[in-house]
Order: sequence, then C-alpha cells, then structure tokens
Amino acid sequence: MALVKSGSLWRQSSILRRWKKNWFDLWLDGTLVYYEDENRRQLEDCIHVKVNCINIKTGYECIEGLPPEQSSRECMLMIYLRDGSKLALSADSADDALAWKLAFLETKRNLIALKVMSFISQTEVNEHVSGE
Repeated sequence: MALVKSGSLWRQSSILRRWKKNWFDLWLDGTLVYYEDENRRQLEDCIHVKVNCINIKTGYECIEGLPPEQSSRECMLMIYLRDGSKLALSADSADDALAWKLAFLETKRNLIALKVMSFISQTEVNEHVSGE
C-alpha cells in the first residue's frame, strides 16, 4: 500500500490534554498510524479514516481547545471520529495543516472512487455474463 503523507505533528493526549510530538503515516487505504517518534518503533495508535472519521477541521475552524504554546490556531487540525471523540493535532505551519487536511480528504475520496469503480466493474461483468 502506498504512503500518502508522512511527518511529525503535535497531538493532544486524550486524558491529560498535554501536547506531544508524534510521527504520523497516512496510507492510501485510509489508515492513519502514529508512533512515538520518526523511528516508528513504538506504535501509539491506528485510525481508519474511511470508517471512523466523520469530519476534519483546520485553522480557525477549530474553535474547541487551544493549540500548543509554540503554535497558533492556524496550525491546528481537529479530526472528529464516529465514536464522538476527537483527535486534536497541530502542524508546524498553517500550510502543513492544510496539506494534511487535503491528504485526509484525498484518501477518503480515493476510497469512494475505488468502491464506485469496483461496483461499475462488477456491474459490467454481471451484464456481460447475463447477456444484456
């Protein structure tokens, strides 16, 4: 599977609400994996964007929470998950935050396109077999 985007982001912990730097990999199949650091030895968590992500906000759209001290609200990303939880992230720049958002949206769109293409192919096969 192809890697869509990779890099470090600040992540707010869910319990203590502290910001910590993690390494993130976003795969073409919509899997977001994050590690303790860029060595990728200690897995922190894995989220399947297609299944679990219901909304993504960046910058000033993120009205909940505060960015890390060294960052501005323009750099924030908020990923809203199906179970009601949120993944609060912060990039090193507003441009990088936007690039991450576009990568998330692209993986969601690609997955939808792949399903549509698969459905169309299966429909064509069915029509050919049935002689229609």
